[in-house]
Amino acid sequence: MKKLSLATAISSVLFSASGAASYNDAGTDYTNTITDSYVGEQAAEPLNMANMLLCIMKATGAENFANADYRALVDSAQCEGRNGDESSQSASKIAYSEVVVSSTRADNQSPQNVTVWFQDAEEADGQYIVNTRVSAAPGPTSPFGELQFTFKHATGADKGDLSISVENGQNMISLINSFEEGGNTIEQAAIVQIDDAEGKSGRGKTQGLDWSQNPPVPIEYKLAYNENYYLKQVGSNPEVCLSRNNPRENVHSYSLFNETTGELLDIKAGFNFEYISAQSGQPQHGFVGEWGLWTEEQHQQGYVAPTTITDEDGVSYTVVTAPGKLMRQIKGQRALQDGESFEYWDGNNSVNVYWVASAGQFQGDDGSGNPDGNDAGITQNTYLWSPMLRQNINYLGNDGGSHKVAYTSNETVRANDAIFNSGAINLICYGDCPQSNISLNDALSWNFTQPYEDPSSAGIAYTLDPADMTLRLSGQSVTLNFTRDDLSDDQTFWGASSGEFVLSADAASVNSWDDLNGQGTVTYRWEMGVDSWSQLTMLKKVSDQRFYEFDKPIQVIYSHQAAHDRNGESAHDGAQVMLEYHGPGNLHGIPWEQAEGQWNALFSLADGTPVYTDTNGNRYVVKATGIDKRFMPAAGGVSDCTNSGLDLNGSSLLTLPTAANIPAIRTTWADKDALSVADKPWVVHGEVQPAASE
Repeated sequence: MKKLSLATAISSVLFSASGAASYNDAGTDYTNTITDSYVGEQAAEPLNMANMLLCIMKATGAENFANADYRALVDSAQCEGRNGDESSQSASKIAYSEVVVSSTRADNQSPQNVTVWFQDAEEADGQYIVNTRVSAAPGPTSPFGELQFTFKHATGADKGDLSISVENGQNMISLINSFEEGGNTIEQAAIVQIDDAEGKSGRGKTQGLDWSQNPPVPIEYKLAYNENYYLKQVGSNPEVCLSRNNPRENVHSYSLFNETTGELLDIKAGFNFEYISAQSGQPQHGFVGEWGLWTEEQHQQGYVAPTTITDEDGVSYTVVTAPGKLMRQIKGQRALQDGESFEYWDGNNSVNVYWVASAGQFQGDDGSGNPDGNDAGITQNTYLWSPMLRQNINYLGNDGGSHKVAYTSNETVRANDAIFNSGAINLICYGDCPQSNISLNDALSWNFTQPYEDPSSAGIAYTLDPADMTLRLSGQSVTLNFTRDDLSDDQTFWGASSGEFVLSADAASVNSWDDLNGQGTVTYRWEMGVDSWSQLTMLKKVSDQRFYEFDKPIQVIYSHQAAHDRNGESAHDGAQVMLEYHGPGNLHGIPWEQAEGQWNALFSLADGTPVYTDTNGNRYVVKATGIDKRFMPAAGGVSDCTNSGLDLNGSSLLTLPTAANIPAIRTTWADKDALSVADKPWVVHGEVQPAASE
């Protein structure tokens, strides 16, 4: 279900551009997939909190229940995700949060009142109470309807209010968000006046924050817009005119579809489950996948993770957690691309270098992001950091006229992997090999490895049993003997990665690092941490004791072509990136870069671009499912805006709301306990469940 968000809603009036046409084949998954798009704009930053809470409200499905009290599960990771920043290209996850909903409406002509108690699955103190009063549905003269949306943190000082109303024939949107940051009370605000029902023109004022200051200081934005242009002023800076036509599109989520049938490539990376709470003895719900378990009660005091779960088909599994993961490193080679950039440690500093094909050499940076014409002196078997591939690569030199680099892609080794066909395996480690039973002090001091082991030596022997997927040294578990709760406020430990492992059967062929780095040697690493995503969560079917197998993410090297660039740009023609597909909406690997406080994709793919061919010869193409559009400067500068009739005089007259305008919420967190709600959720992120009609 397409999520409702304030930024999307307001952007459709203030900032939206014409939608792109989709493929013409009717009825396929490709054609039926909806693309969610909005225009990213710094002036809209104050909308982020209400954007998240409106997403949560929409995901409760309250519009389906005029008079009801019920439980819902909301994917808070989806609602809290801030599209268009650097993290949007990291691997996604699902984190279901529990929501209790109370909805009342006297009759079809009366307002609907909805109270929501939201417990964030990823924040121990993430309890929010939301009171919403919907007075009118969207109509010909009010595209957003009329509503009052007030929220507060259940125990803290954070609070806010969103009001959408019609005044003297004009749609008014007013927002105030007050919150605590570093001991300071900070306010973000917005007011927008829309001239017509179609939203083609209007004006507004918002108050954002300059986060480079400590504490952050307010920044005021004035804006005015019509069908073709958007005029804005940041503080006392000069006015800027942007064109609303042909915005640059930053795609933050894609899905893959079969090129012939249009069928969605739906990787099964996890599923919803139910379990019996060790605290209350009542049924609870969660999600399990590549990154571990999430449950609706995991941040409650005294929480005990479930050891047995049941999927939606009634199949029960035992949860098995290993303290780390064995990662297989799959090696490949690729030719260097002219102009490709790398980061290189010259012995004193990290410097940028570029591959210059015509000279057959790496050259330094001239200070302007271009090669300086001088040989950087990088020779064969030098390691460089590749921002495009997000990993260290090894320069292999000239091979038959083609200069190549070696790279790796990684996959998690699970208990049903072929290397365990004969049971437990023996591994040999080189380099930094982990100790067993690692203490908190050893971890914080980075003193948790054996003496450095060169590949010219015999290496250090370990074992790994598929029964529990725990690495062992001389029979002792390689594990962290502490949890995140053992870390004090000033201590940080996110995890560690080992040196290089090979199967003991391959150790005889390893005598040097060149042997380990060679294409013919399969290597492994052991990764571990105190968080679920740094560990290995496995499910063993209770009935036959067989492990459940999650689908592996798809990894592929993609070579970008200007012909497939969504924005018609050619700057990155020929660039190669490592793409990784985790399922619908989760194709990652295209780098993002920051400019003027905003993150932009280095390039975005046009719908229909072929990116992957499977082992059966089936080709798959991409379609954008989430787009952040950015207006570009108008060709004629500010005069384009002023000549079209825009000015900021009306914006200056608007008054921003303050915390004094936030209505008081008398509802408490304990009030939800007085409601009679079913154990099973009626709605799971917008989708009404069968339990709602039981």
